[in-house]
Amino acid sequence: MRLWILTQFYPPEMGAAAVRLSRLARDVADEGHEVTVITSVPNYPEGIIPPQYRSRLFYRETLDRVKVLRVRVYASPKKRARQRLANQISFMALAALRGTSLPRPDVILVESHPLFVCLAGGWLKWVKRAPILLNVSDLWPESAVATGVLSEKSLLVKLARPVERWAYHNAAHIVGLTGGVVDGIIAVNGKSERVTRIQNAVDLRKFCPPDDEERTAARVKFGLDPDKFVLVHVGNMSLTYDFDLMLNAAAQLPEVIFHFVGSGSQFEHVRQQVETRQLSNVILAGMLPHTEMPSAWASADATLIALADHSVAGGTLPAKMYEGLATGTPIIAAIRGEGAALLHEAGAGIVTPIGDLAVLVNTIRDLAHDPERRDHLSHAGRRYAEQHLAPERVKNGYLTLLQRIARREIK
Repeated sequence: MRLWILTQFYPPEMGAAAVRLSRLARDVADEGHEVTVITSVPNYPEGIIPPQYRSRLFYRETLDRVKVLRVRVYASPKKRARQRLANQISFMALAALRGTSLPRPDVILVESHPLFVCLAGGWLKWVKRAPILLNVSDLWPESAVATGVLSEKSLLVKLARPVERWAYHNAAHIVGLTGGVVDGIIAVNGKSERVTRIQNAVDLRKFCPPDDEERTAARVKFGLDPDKFVLVHVGNMSLTYDFDLMLNAAAQLPEVIFHFVGSGSQFEHVRQQVETRQLSNVILAGMLPHTEMPSAWASADATLIALADHSVAGGTLPAKMYEGLATGTPIIAAIRGEGAALLHEAGAGIVTPIGDLAVLVNTIRDLAHDPERRDHLSHAGRRYAEQHLAPERVKNGYLTLLQRIARREIK
């Protein structure tokens, strides 16, 4: 099978999509299939293109037996809607152009975020007569409106709504990563038989519980007090999460270290708040390569996830949860719906109401003084990850769909 993966995010960029899709590409290539990724030159999330990718429109690389074709895009450190739209449209146009000259694939896997990538996928489907498996990790523009990134009345949202409906109709089949995403797709598309849920996975060899020596080394690396209780927040610092709630908790718990590893649209706000409020117990590590993530997890006694109170929160299942479970890191989560259900099923964390500072502070304080409970949550998390989150399950799920689409059993 000759597979194309069309995505704007791919290593060396960090983030859930890049990690998830690069792992899938390697796994499919390991099965003997020919995998080509059409993606952007690195620029996310800083909005800065490295010097080695500034001289040409197109680049060709091979990463882990996967052919990676990169296209130049407009990139800017500014995060306003105009700059984001220019970034997305430039990728859409040049990715479509790059794919036009390539040999025909059997299937095109299109990562739908950002949504306008689907237009490039639609062009390539028409030109190459190749069916599409649409991969939906986030309901967009619904999530952008719900979290306040965009207004329902904005031109971008008005343009995105018909594109979303068309993209669902244009695909041979659709994969949703969570139950909430699947329900949202069906609500728009109305055809449940054309949607399959394939839950994310985690590399169980790379992400595993640390021993005492690894934990000590990680704390030395990040400059963390070895004798204090450390809470880590790993990943994208976006409006999906309630950073004001987390910082308010930090202000009431000076004996606890809050270790933020990542970057995103809220990073500067968090940095300013830490400086203004003189929160010496908040450490901002910034964006790190994904190879450093096991060390970030090893530094922690527990992880903190606090969703903002928006309409799509119930269907949100943060990717950082999977790494937390695999590393045996107890999870404290202000969350509801699907994420809360997973934690209850795994028995690996403590769920608090979204936005409730008093309950969150008491929960953190209680867990900090209860090493026996932390051990119990840690073992339960790792056990759940081993039973339910192995990458083999994801690979088999996608391969089954891709091969059926390639044989035109799914149209």
